[in-house]
Amino acid sequence: MSSTVSGIGRRARLFALIAALALASSVIFAACGDSDDSSDSSSGTAAEGGEVTISQTSQPDYLDPALTYTVNGIEPLWLVYTPLLTYPHVEGEAGAELIPGLAEDLPEISEDGLTYTLTLRDGLKFSDGTPVVASDFEHTIKRVLNLESGGAPFYQIIEGATEYLEAGDPEADISGIETDDKTGEITIKLTEADSSFSNVLAMWFAGIVPGDTPFKNLTEDPPPGVGPYMITESVPNRQFVMEKNPEFEKLGIPEIPAGNIDKITTQIIKNANQQAQDVLDNKLDYMQDPPPADLKPTVIEQAPDRYEEFTTSSTYYMFMNTRVAPFDDPLVREAVNWGIDKPALARLFAGELAPGCTFIPPGFPGYDEAFDTTECPYGDPSQPPDLTKAQDLIKQAGADGTKVTVYGNNDDPTDKVTQAYADMLNQIGLDAEVEILDGGVYFQTIGNEKTAPQTGFANWFADFPHPLNFYFLVDGDTIQPTNNQNFGNVDDKKINDEIDRLSASTETLQSHAADWAELDRYLVSPPQSYIAPYGHRKLSKFMSERMDYDAAVFHPVYFNDYSTWALKEGE
Repeated sequence: MSSTVSGIGRRARLFALIAALALASSVIFAACGDSDDSSDSSSGTAAEGGEVTISQTSQPDYLDPALTYTVNGIEPLWLVYTPLLTYPHVEGEAGAELIPGLAEDLPEISEDGLTYTLTLRDGLKFSDGTPVVASDFEHTIKRVLNLESGGAPFYQIIEGATEYLEAGDPEADISGIETDDKTGEITIKLTEADSSFSNVLAMWFAGIVPGDTPFKNLTEDPPPGVGPYMITESVPNRQFVMEKNPEFEKLGIPEIPAGNIDKITTQIIKNANQQAQDVLDNKLDYMQDPPPADLKPTVIEQAPDRYEEFTTSSTYYMFMNTRVAPFDDPLVREAVNWGIDKPALARLFAGELAPGCTFIPPGFPGYDEAFDTTECPYGDPSQPPDLTKAQDLIKQAGADGTKVTVYGNNDDPTDKVTQAYADMLNQIGLDAEVEILDGGVYFQTIGNEKTAPQTGFANWFADFPHPLNFYFLVDGDTIQPTNNQNFGNVDDKKINDEIDRLSASTETLQSHAADWAELDRYLVSPPQSYIAPYGHRKLSKFMSERMDYDAAVFHPVYFNDYSTWALKEGE
């Protein structure tokens, strides 16, 4: 994603990561605020209707579902464009389970995992009153591919998608998508089995738009959608407005609320301090970014009943290039894991990082809470590191005094984290210096084999709640000369084979949870020690006194869920 919220970004396969925040996934959220001990902010009864004004620090990259790839755009647009599959509007792990969206039911999947069959619900209409037909789905995917969206790689697994792109004809057919407008049936054929494809169908990119929607960026005039809200005004870098969609209320789709607030105006306000103060003073009803670190103590003191932090489906880690000395030596990689001061790095995030040890984030199938905490093979992540152990391993490896360049970018606090990491490497016996690159070119640079980076900063926020969305980052089959996202060039046959096996499985994701947990231990633990995870990012829910705080859902995939918002009675 080119635009970021609070310095955090999302990315798709084969595209360069933009360091920092975005969507999430199956997360068991850990509330870090003190709201349980504070006065009740929702003593009033929730009301239907009303208007609210909220803020973002940066303009969404796009207000077009085919193109947006930042939380600035995704958080609002998932309520405007519903895909065939979606997620319940509830908190925690249950909110990351797939449910039918515009489809009647979950897909029927062939035994070989290559064919998906779905049927549209009866009577669907777009916000402009136009009926939804099955062929609208194919047009939706064509736009994602034709506009060279960051989401395009997710849909290139569809049979004929690559040929469609190469032909250069937007109106051509995608051979692997067959639709019947009379019956509403949609059949999708894949070139290879991918157990995460149902999650791909639930991504905002696949939020259905009309079949005559132009093949161009429609940020200034977003197309109609099927969702609880519709965009009625878009003035880039100033504001955009969402209003309740009257057509959606008539549909009564189970588990997708029609929304309470009539009108939501999002203002673009560059000054985060002003945003935080305005929410405190009830001039704004919500700010998307966490409050600035210097104002957070004031927020916690003055508004403990309307501020809360949640651990997201994300992992921050240090990559170590297994093809370059000294990190081609497992003893050095193990030493780094022993020597990283995870609580110290968390402090650089103003506490908005939960120290951890796993690659798979909280709430995902395969997440092992014990492994992430007290059973971490390098000691409890909440405690200081074992420098003596790390120093001994560096000496055993004969790497004492080895020069190391540590890569990071100039996004805050990545630059500080990178410097701190270099200092930690120096403490364990290496001779580290820092190379800080511009955030706009950082991931492309370290993903180029000519750079041959030794080690540095990396992170990932889930696009959807499936371990495959993390494990392609350490899959040897994804290594490429440029735009490589396997920064450490991890190429282990056991990991590669297990990814292939689990990707091809047509069994339920939950049935393979133990397999994913075992793979996570193998990846992180010695003697492999392929990466050095140090925590999971937190985001916040911060609202004005006008809002029914307890009714507002912090969603595991899409963060703050506007459709659950309500004003207190009388506001």
